Amino acid sequence: MEKSLNTNFFRKPLVWIFIVGMSAFGITFSTIFHFSFFLPAASIIIVLSCVLLIREPLLLLSLLIVVRMSLDYSAQYFTFTFFDIPLSLSQLLGIGIALLGAITLFLKREKLLRFPLAIPFLIIFLWGSATLAASLSPRATLQELLRFFDIFALSFFAYATIEKTDDFRKLLVAFFASSVIPILFALYQFTFSIGFQDEAVSIPRIFGTFSHPNVFSLYLFTLIVFALLHFFIFSESHYKRIFTFLVLGILTLTLLLTFARVAWVTLFVFALFLALFRYRMLLFPLIFFPLILFVFSQTFQDRVLESFHPGPDSSILWRQNLWHDVTTKSIQDGNYWFGSGMDTFPIMSESLRGIYLGSNDPHNDFVKFFVEGGVVGVVIYVLYLTSILFILIKNYLRSHPKSALQLSFGMLILFFIALMLASLTDNVFKNTPVQWLFFIALGGLLALVEKRKSSLQ
Repeated sequence: MEKSLNTNFFRKPLVWIFIVGMSAFGITFSTIFHFSFFLPAASIIIVLSCVLLIREPLLLLSLLIVVRMSLDYSAQYFTFTFFDIPLSLSQLLGIGIALLGAITLFLKREKLLRFPLAIPFLIIFLWGSATLAASLSPRATLQELLRFFDIFALSFFAYATIEKTDDFRKLLVAFFASSVIPILFALYQFTFSIGFQDEAVSIPRIFGTFSHPNVFSLYLFTLIVFALLHFFIFSESHYKRIFTFLVLGILTLTLLLTFARVAWVTLFVFALFLALFRYRMLLFPLIFFPLILFVFSQTFQDRVLESFHPGPDSSILWRQNLWHDVTTKSIQDGNYWFGSGMDTFPIMSESLRGIYLGSNDPHNDFVKFFVEGGVVGVVIYVLYLTSILFILIKNYLRSHPKSALQLSFGMLILFFIALMLASLTDNVFKNTPVQWLFFIALGGLLALVEKRKSSLQ
């Protein structure tokens, strides 16, 4: 009897969430406070937990999401070297996910032929592989191809795992659980004023467990979208509605404290679309709350006004100069048609501008694909975006009117359009946390569509 009780104890999802969550917390804690002796133990616990949970795919996927959102910050302090290649914890996790994905693709190969996202991902993967031959940095291109394959593998893993609507609800709960550690550390940063220093903002900008406030802010925006989806579909009881409102409030407040204009505008655009197309009741808070913030928050007011009248040190002018300099160099180097190779924009930018002018990331996905792939790269990227949007719209139109599936696909359409607008001034394609959540959720929804088709036959 005692042995049975112990076995059942470790079959409970909350037990695994606690074990892996505390391990992820230990990694972040040891990074911030330089207690490196916690790091190996926490990493080993996470690896063993994932190995033991191969027979519980939905729980394994949930724990991978929780762990991943706490690893970026550690990359600044801890790396492991294999064959002279430095790897961060998130990159090591990426290698593990690639192996898991390859096994899943092989075992579920009959489902792969029916997976709608196979074509969009194949478009980018074949293009990226083709750029290897002339890439400025084949290693950077290979690393990006691995990251991109991980996203595809996780999306397919969700497609192969989700069986019913309640599984999708559990996936959303895992999304929210993944924010606990990042938000706790973000509040710690805000309390002790140790966030990201920005000359245009007097208050240090929080970034949680991520590398930059903009990455954190778009991750929070993504969670807000899924929290709204959870509210509209799964919050049927009074207590669940209170829980969802509480989650929405915490996420929104934390997003505001990042002082990331890209996420503010993206959230506003998404909410405006949602209000115009479905929930008109959102129009009043959309007008009221930004007005209150503008009147009573000097920092918020300064950030908004600077967008219309950027100063010489403004990040807006910095972006424009970056785009002009790197695209001009790309054309001069004869890379107009085919570019310099996937994920080589930072290398080309650094060779031209050095590191003293700030980040060398493109902050515009269309400029990124032009520099890395030329005109052909931009066409490939537009084709990739269009194919995903087509899948979303097709499934929205084919879903039963006013059903949970139609609402889910409708919200993902608005979310995807908002992200495309955000990609004009930020690194959305390279924002791994956002890409993870979006494609895992989309893979799960496509699985529900597949189950519905099977039940009707």
